[in-house]
Amino acid sequence: MTATTFPASAVRLTKDWGRIFARNTQQWQQFSTSFDESTVRLEPEFIKSIQAFQLTEQSEGKRLMTIAKEYAARHDAPDYVMAIRQFIGEEQRHADYLSRVLHANGAGTLTKQWTDSIFRHLRKWVGPEMMLSLLLMAEIVAIAYYSSIARASQDPQAKKLFERILQDETIHIQFHCEHMTSFTPLVDALRWGGQRVFLGLVTIVIWADHGHVLKHRFSSVLEMMGYCNHLLTKCMKTALALG
Repeated sequence: MTATTFPASAVRLTKDWGRIFARNTQQWQQFSTSFDESTVRLEPEFIKSIQAFQLTEQSEGKRLMTIAKEYAARHDAPDYVMAIRQFIGEEQRHADYLSRVLHANGAGTLTKQWTDSIFRHLRKWVGPEMMLSLLLMAEIVAIAYYSSIARASQDPQAKKLFERILQDETIHIQFHCEHMTSFTPLVDALRWGGQRVFLGLVTIVIWADHGHVLKHRFSSVLEMMGYCNHLLTKCMKTALALG
């Protein structure tokens, strides 16, 4: 899969994101015409893992919308609020598709899971910049996960769904990176250094829960950590380039 990098030429300005998300919606409408969740067969050993990620995709986004309005006012970026609303809609779409596929395989969805609970509690207490950092961590991990489970899935329809979600997550990283605010060189260095440490810890936790899926792409947690750090470095360069 190639949709996991974002060179400088792919960076969009805020004013374009509404169009990008709208185009994504059209692509999902086209996707739905050839996708039948009733025919999808998930590997039984992946069910619990998919349930956990389905839960992470499911959120009303009330706190995020509040922070988006604060961010938009601070940075004079009125289009950002609509873009965040569209982003939330895409995450909810992922949750809906995953829920339908899980139910088609005789499995329900979760209402609580420990790693998801931690992230949700963190999001309640952070400001705009930290919220963007948490979103970025989640998207980086999602790219590692969906690329792994797409590779691991034997069912063509399941693979098709996971690859389609992966395309969205790649776009989401670009979106969040573009809106990371640059401060002084010292503050930027400390912030990005802290994010590397936090991402490393998150990677270890995710591997502990989902290593049986992730091993289909990564030989070890260290390889996954290096990959995630690579995506974070590209994001950092994008954010700093935009100032």
